[in-house]
This record gives sequence, C-alpha cells and structure tokens, in this order.
Amino acid sequence: MLSFLFGGRKAVPRRNTVFIESHALSFSVSRARTVLEAALEAGIAFPHDCKVGTCGTCRFQLKSGDIRELNSSAVALSADEIANGWRLGCQSIPHGDLTITLPGLISEVGPPPTLFEAAIASVVPMTHDIVELRLRLNRPVTFVAGQFAELECDAVQGARSYSFAGWPEEGSTLEPIFYVRKVPGGAFTGWLFSQDRVGAPLTMRAPFGTFRLRKGQGRIVMVGGGSGLAPLKCMLERWVSEETRPVTLLYGARTLKDLFCVEEIAAIGRNWQAEFKLLPVLSMEDPGSPWTGARGMVTEYLDQVPDVKSAQAYLCGPPPMVDAAEAALIKRGMARDTIFADRFFDRSHLAEEAGTGG
Repeated sequence: MLSFLFGGRKAVPRRNTVFIESHALSFSVSRARTVLEAALEAGIAFPHDCKVGTCGTCRFQLKSGDIRELNSSAVALSADEIANGWRLGCQSIPHGDLTITLPGLISEVGPPPTLFEAAIASVVPMTHDIVELRLRLNRPVTFVAGQFAELECDAVQGARSYSFAGWPEEGSTLEPIFYVRKVPGGAFTGWLFSQDRVGAPLTMRAPFGTFRLRKGQGRIVMVGGGSGLAPLKCMLERWVSEETRPVTLLYGARTLKDLFCVEEIAAIGRNWQAEFKLLPVLSMEDPGSPWTGARGMVTEYLDQVPDVKSAQAYLCGPPPMVDAAEAALIKRGMARDTIFADRFFDRSHLAEEAGTGG
C-alpha cells in the first residue's frame, strides 16, 4: 500500500464507506478499488460472475453518493435500470461514502478458488454432441451447487468454464463431473471429441460463480437449455431432501436426440418435498416423429407457470434463451431481483462480444 509523507507524518489514503441499506451491512473501500472488489475483500458475498461488466450479476442500486465508472453499466443494464440508479459493482469506484441496496446477497459462499491437478477419468456420450466429462483430482474439491470450474489442457490455449453437473453426497469429491457440448470449430471441444482422451492431464481451477439456490418462500422456476441443464440438475440434487418449495423446470432442446437426463431429473422430482413439474420442450422436432410432448420455444410455456409474482427464477443456457425467458417473466410480473441467470457463452460468443471475431 502506498503512503505519503507530509511534515514527517504518513498520510493514509482516503477510505470510503459503503452501507448496504437492504442488509444493514457496511464495508470500506480504499482508493481505486471497485465496490465489488472491496466487498469481497471484506468477506461479503456480493453477487458476481464475470467481473468485467458483461453479465450484470453484480448490479446494485445507488441510493446516495457518487461513483466513477471504469466502463459504462449500460453495457449490461437497461436504460430504465440506469435511470433508476442501478450500477455494476465491478465497474464502480466510490467518490465518497455510498448507500446502496443489493439484490441477491448470498449466504452460502463456498471456498475460494484454488488450482487442482486432474486427469480425465471418463468421457461418456449423453447425446450426439454432449458428453459427461468426469475428472480425477489430486485432492477433493468443495463447491456450492450451481458453481463452475475452469479447465485447461496443454494442447489448447486458454481455460474453458463448465458448471459442476453432479452433487457429491459429502459436499466434496475427487471426481467432479461436467456436461460438455461440442462447439463447432471449438478448440477445446474439438480436442476432447477427436479421440479417446481418458488419462489426459488437465488443470482445474475452482470453484467460481454465485449461481446457486437462494432462500425464499414462493415457487422455484427453472429454465434450462442444452448443457445449461448441468447447474440446475446439481442444485436439485443438492436440495432434494431439504427444500419444500414447489418446482417447475422447463427444459428446452432442439430435437428428441438432444434430450438427456430426463429420467434422472424425473427421479429427483419423485423425491422432492413438494410439487415438482418437469416439462421438456422441443423446438425443431420433426412433425412426423413419435414425440407427443410440448413443441415450440421453451419460453412460450412460461405462461403456464403459476404464482410467478411470488416466485424465484433460475435460468441457464444460451444467452438468447435466457434473455427471452427473463423478459417473459418480467412481463408477467416477476421482480427483476428474483431472477438469477447463468448465460452459457462459448469462446466464439466471447470473441464477438469483444469485437475480435471468431
């Protein structure tokens, strides 16, 4: 930390105080630190995922005080949200003391991310383009259901993020599992799918993310698409014997061959402590196929979900699906701060967001 001498005495850099009005918590922020950085350093579980201003998870409402933004919060927030004082914690540096409100403060934080040595234990096909990837670690990993890990191998530059897909009975495991979808042109999935990779070494850094089940009173609404089913299934496995709220899970896929884990989730539903409804929806299934279930866009079926205004929503999958589900739920009266989302970007999406191409 820098210090400065004036007249033989050290001048301590100014520290501002942030008061979280909604939770009666406060923390201090040193010069040039963001609200999010300071909150995490103070041990406050400030919701966040990307830390670069694109996901919108670290949104807070500024009630009083002034901030400087590293990048405009308008990248991730709507014009109405900006007008009502919403900003991003990862982009906000206080200029003086602040009073804020914060949706989605979490109580189950989990351990900080650390590095693990790993090897591929098994690769099991789940659909024509999704596999169950099981690793074997050098020591157990502990995580919160809904979190993700970063995987990296020597053959491919850069880490890839995948959500934990199974909940270990003891809360930690030597063999975490992930659902990995083959991305057209993807370097990592191209490497993984090209030949038998059992035994190949990887490194894993985990756990990351704040996507997890929050406490509440109303219905739990889940919307998942493709491999976005992974963290939802993990959360359901974690809470199957403890949670007493009703659940509606809408599961979107293109065709019948893209569906997986339906029986596993149905089994969870039979053991759930309240009403549990699973609705698979196929968007591109051949009209002449034997499928007799729901067809169309999964978001079209949100109108059938009861008690939306008092519910919480957990959305996970491709960004267009998540965005459409979020808009549909808000239109029906669900509060924005009761909607929690995990958008599955592949590296081609991230390149497009950054303007660098494929």
